[in-house]
Amino acid sequence: MFFLVFFCSIGFSQGIDFNDSLYLDASFPGGEKALQKFIKSNLIYPEECSEKKEMGTVYVRFFVEKDGNISNIHVDTTEKFCYEFAIEAQRIVAMMPNWIPGKIDGEIEKIACTLPFKFDADHDSEIELDIENLEPNWAGLEFGVCQLYDSKFQSSFPNNSYWENNVQKSLYFNYNFFEYKISVFKQYIGITTGLGYSFRGISLNNNYQLVHHSDTIYATIQSKDIKRNKLTSHCITIPLLFEYATKKNTIDNFYLSAGFVGSWRFSSYLFQRGTEANGDNYTHYTYSNFNQRKWNLESTIRIGYSYLGIHASYQLNSLFRKDKTIPVYPFRIGLTINMDFYQE
Repeated sequence: MFFLVFFCSIGFSQGIDFNDSLYLDASFPGGEKALQKFIKSNLIYPEECSEKKEMGTVYVRFFVEKDGNISNIHVDTTEKFCYEFAIEAQRIVAMMPNWIPGKIDGEIEKIACTLPFKFDADHDSEIELDIENLEPNWAGLEFGVCQLYDSKFQSSFPNNSYWENNVQKSLYFNYNFFEYKISVFKQYIGITTGLGYSFRGISLNNNYQLVHHSDTIYATIQSKDIKRNKLTSHCITIPLLFEYATKKNTIDNFYLSAGFVGSWRFSSYLFQRGTEANGDNYTHYTYSNFNQRKWNLESTIRIGYSYLGIHASYQLNSLFRKDKTIPVYPFRIGLTINMDFYQE
């Protein structure tokens, strides 16, 4: 069996969309069925590899020039495979007719493409073309503000006013560095997961000093002037999102996703900066978990177009451990800058 997946890119990976009239990647003349037929008609399984029942994947990389010519054909040799696989895959690409050149914003551009050829000597079935190089909408940079709510979704805490945080100064920053999308229906519907890092700050109002013991956490008002009073956490995040997207790639793509984000808090501290009663300036770091939960779960919704988007999330479990203080639930909202960290 010969199994083929391919994609093209300009500075980043992009899935080929033969039916996309707004954004055109370089494509084989006649589309995917013509490419299937061409390869099936011309590919010869190397006899040397067949006798040894060798299997492997060969990545042939090349450029589609502005006039459709194929140039700079070479094989990625990072994976061990039967050498004749590379020769055959390279031969197939070299004998292809001119491709239809790709366009960006209506302008014809030189496109870098990759054709992975997977050879399986134990099977003899029809060639299948699979275009699953989908770009999820998770990787990138995110930033925004955080508001604390009680169990009734009220931002006021009459009996625990120290949890009424300063929203404008309660900032967070997310760096989502890994993403993976499982297709459910073509590029339109899929399930996205990945990994990320989150820096989260909750700015406390007034001159509150957090006090915590093994069985409680609360705050007292201090006479000193506290100019910055922030409870900060560092977390690793893992999403599980149900996603709808109009394109395989980021450019000109509208997406909408909803689901959950789990997080593991691996560090936290209280940062304070201000002026003592005697006029001396000070900066204090108090490293502690402050009775916060180590594992948290958020519901989230995300929407965007191309590289920009917005997102919102609400933590489903209380920020602090049970019976240590009243239930406190962070709500976060901010901007998203979508990025693809893979470079062709």
